[in-house]
Amino acid sequence: MSLSTRKQPLSMNDLLRYRAAQAGSQVGALAGKAVPMAQQAMPLAQNAGATMRQGAGTAMSRTTPAVEAARSWAAPQLEQSAHAITDTIAPMISDALLNAAHKIEVPKPKHKSNRALVVGAMVLTAAAGAATAAAMRMRRNADGNGAVTVMTESMTADTEPPPDPDLDGRSRIV
Repeated sequence: MSLSTRKQPLSMNDLLRYRAAQAGSQVGALAGKAVPMAQQAMPLAQNAGATMRQGAGTAMSRTTPAVEAARSWAAPQLEQSAHAITDTIAPMISDALLNAAHKIEVPKPKHKSNRALVVGAMVLTAAAGAATAAAMRMRRNADGNGAVTVMTESMTADTEPPPDPDLDGRSRIV
């Protein structure tokens, strides 16, 4: 340990002021050395920039013909490849994607076929209508003794007299 002859700061503010003063004196000394170095570096940087521009121009003039030759060869190759893929691979990929879409698609709910029910109801209604018509015809032709005579258009009953020519084919009202 060394003994310090300087007076030690008493508070935190004094300590901060002391360290700031030391840092300021070091910065001033370094700044004094940095200015001449920067003045020496300026011409070197300007010379390096000119050299880089010249080198870039030379590199570009040498590589441009090679790049253009590569592009002129590659363009027809890419076009031919595109046509080959469109004609051969693309339909297979499209079919595979369509098959995959159909496989993962949620099945649509099947509509219940009411056709048989509707046809059955129509037949039943027609049969009920025919039975009702037959019952009404039987009731109209019923005799008083309970015997029923069913008449069809081709059959005429023996009890009915022939039509009167004076009535123009109309039936008599009794």
